[in-house]
Amino acid sequence: MSQYANELSCQYCGKTHGASQWPTNGDLVPFYYQLEKGRYTLAVTCPHCGKEWYVVWDDNPGPMKPLQF
Repeated sequence: MSQYANELSCQYCGKTHGASQWPTNGDLVPFYYQLEKGRYTLAVTCPHCGKEWYVVWDDNPGPMKPLQF
């Protein structure tokens, strides 16, 4: 469903990890990582350091769907 959801880079520790959900058009809408929430946001908790950060899209990426790994 996504080529990017499993390769997120923590904004605190820099380690790579995946997300448990991703919007249906999340790969097609420009997104970036930041420490603050945005209008279209996915909160991510790093499994390595335990800190929360955000994937933020410029426009509506569609509804969130659980990912199957």
